[in-house]
Amino acid sequence: MSKFKPRCRLYLQVAAPFTAKLESQLSQALSDVSPACVLICGAAEDLTPAALDGPIDRIQAAGAACLIENEIETAADLGADGVHIAADQILYAEARKVLGESANIGVGCGLVRHDAMAFAESGADYVAFGGPEGSDFEALSDTIAWWSEIFVVPSVAWDIADIAAAEHLTELGADFIAPPRTIWDSDAALDRLRDMDRAIGSIRRHA
Repeated sequence: MSKFKPRCRLYLQVAAPFTAKLESQLSQALSDVSPACVLICGAAEDLTPAALDGPIDRIQAAGAACLIENEIETAADLGADGVHIAADQILYAEARKVLGESANIGVGCGLVRHDAMAFAESGADYVAFGGPEGSDFEALSDTIAWWSEIFVVPSVAWDIADIAAAEHLTELGADFIAPPRTIWDSDAALDRLRDMDRAIGSIRRHA
């Protein structure tokens, strides 16, 4: 049995509709940083097979899980690997019923520890922690550290744009780091993702 936890990996968020530039960036990121997961966000009218069959195929072919934000039936229709939803037990039960036990269902819990514990007990595949922009980073750090010491369900540190912050949360036990979807707006997006992936991947944590 390994003395170390698996290395922390990136969890990418992308917003539909896909532009040609975004598709190119995502394809390169799939090759360069090998993310564990890609979450596709967007309005229901943008989440169509015509628009997403190609990106989903590329994501899954790269070995990453492809999740859809909130839209459970759409995730099923598109052949995605699961969904990321808000902390709502009725929504979670619906997602599990529609998508099945093998689907990846993650829950955004903000900084609410009780919600995280409840959804972990219900069978969520991961819980995501993160406050609104400008919120207390110390509170997020404390929550990640607390979770990693007690629970085995993976945690995602949500909307982390800063590499030093990503390193700190990785050291505290975060299993995945999710940069904000706005990272793609920068011409340096791929460089930033490569740098972050290299930084968090170099950190070994004792199991």
